[in-house]
Amino acid sequence: MTEQLSLLLADDEDIIRNRVCMMLGDRFRIQQASTARAAREAACSAYDAVLLDIVFPDGNGIDICREIKRQDPHATVIISSSMETVDAWDQAFQAGADGYLEKRELLGLDPRKIALTITNLVERNRLRRKAEELTKRQAELLSVLSHDVRAPFQALLGTVELLRKSPISQDVSQKVDTLHQYVQDQLSFINALLEILRLESGSGGVRPALLDVNVPVEASLQTVSILASAKEITVQKDLEPGLPKIHGDIARVAQLTNNLLTNAIKFTPRKGRIRVSTGRAVRNDLSGVELSVEDSGIGIRPKDLAKIFQRFHRGRDTGTEGETGTGLGLCICKEIVQLHGGTIEVNAGKTEGAVFTAWFPAAQQAVGSGASFRSDCTPASRKPVGQEFRFAQIDCPRGT
Repeated sequence: MTEQLSLLLADDEDIIRNRVCMMLGDRFRIQQASTARAAREAACSAYDAVLLDIVFPDGNGIDICREIKRQDPHATVIISSSMETVDAWDQAFQAGADGYLEKRELLGLDPRKIALTITNLVERNRLRRKAEELTKRQAELLSVLSHDVRAPFQALLGTVELLRKSPISQDVSQKVDTLHQYVQDQLSFINALLEILRLESGSGGVRPALLDVNVPVEASLQTVSILASAKEITVQKDLEPGLPKIHGDIARVAQLTNNLLTNAIKFTPRKGRIRVSTGRAVRNDLSGVELSVEDSGIGIRPKDLAKIFQRFHRGRDTGTEGETGTGLGLCICKEIVQLHGGTIEVNAGKTEGAVFTAWFPAAQQAVGSGASFRSDCTPASRKPVGQEFRFAQIDCPRGT
């Protein structure tokens, strides 16, 4: 059964209140208020929505709307007035109203349309409230992880490193080395979890600027060269010169590239091959730049493809030589690409290895094209709904 919402109807005209009750009484639980004072007192109770007149003999509905929104920014308030001026509309929305309904429209509209609009506004504000609460909980979790979890592990790691340098027996030394690896793994996991939470909550800190993608790619190749050499892996680069620039954060793009390269090295057997390439690419009629990392490794199982970018998903537990991961690396890659208005995909339809490809929109088309760089770290799908209606990644294991 559909939930019946509660509605506070505040209007000094009896005929208006009676008419609205006839129109909406079967869809809402309605309480009436005929004065500003009564409206203020009733608004102290929790209502799903408030339908509020502007002019009262003893007060002003705009002031009441402002007071309600000050107490609860997610309360749903709709101004209903016979004042059909732009100034009245402006004052209502400046006070935080979710909608403005001229009384002639109120009395003339299909009651189903009015009920549907009020219901949609209430649901929108509920979603906003939930999103705000989620952000608050994420901030609290970030604080706990940063101060109450990571700090002790950092201190423990320092202590273990001192033990490794101390004159101890070989038997004890082996146990200390095992402990050292365990602490390092746990600290890597905590750092990765902090990173993904920062990116998802919008506190990851991005500094967009005009950027040649080849610059962070070259830096990442230098960073992981030691890892590749240790496994005798040949790394081939094919970077197209003169690429169009993107609006990007050089540190984040370097982090993305480093994650993909580390991932490829981990799941490529000794004396294997990795190819890193960049080039121009058009997606959905938008010009942009592609970054691809292709390896000759052990590949990705078909059953893992759909979950490859999900947090904590591990397609394989270890790399070709026992390397472990956090389960967050590719999820971080996805978040970084989305922050730049781009896409990332994997092609594993080969006899061996896999190809990860990230695409970024070119700078000249990144503004006003639906693929803009979001410096506030807010994914496009989470954009808040405006007052529009008119009522009148880190260590990166494969698949982890």
